[in-house]
Amino acid sequence: MVSKGRHPKNPINRALDALDPKRFAIEPIHVGHRWGVVRCLACDDTVSVWSTPRVPENNAADIQRFAKRHQH
Repeated sequence: MVSKGRHPKNPINRALDALDPKRFAIEPIHVGHRWGVVRCLACDDTVSVWSTPRVPENNAADIQRFAKRHQH
């Protein structure tokens, strides 16, 4: 069992840990295969975090691209 705030896949966990908590919020939304969302606090845009991605490294890269794109 994984704790409430930790993602079960290590690459995604590392991407989430690298986010600045002053600029991004991680909101758990356990609906279907969606584990949660990463929300940009400046513009309220979101990116989904999937609980069982086929390639976890791709979902981690999506999170990193989202963070880089939202350098407000």
